Amino acid sequence: MKQPATSARKSAAGKARFSPLVEVRYLQWENCFEVTFESGCCYRIDDERVRKANGISGAPGVEAVWIDQEYRSGFHIRYRDGQRADCAWDFVVEDAPSRDRP
Repeated sequence: MKQPATSARKSAAGKARFSPLVEVRYLQWENCFEVTFESGCCYRIDDERVRKANGISGAPGVEAVWIDQEYRSGFHIRYRDGQRADCAWDFVVEDAPSRDRP
């Protein structure tokens, strides 16, 4: 039986526990976002994966990044070409490579 592509495989959802975001910053030299949670955990997620999840084509530069202030449950990105993306806390934690997990 043929294995599905990596992006089509179902991941084990629901294993992460919520912790509010404390800081998000874009690391231009690595083209990724570094997300720090109140629990002390820190993860990196590639900009390419965020763009793909939000249906953004091309590689526009990141103009601004900010945390959802009300619940601190995700962050928003504005690109230089005017497109916007959002990223929820569980996407960051569950999508992180195993080497980034505590």
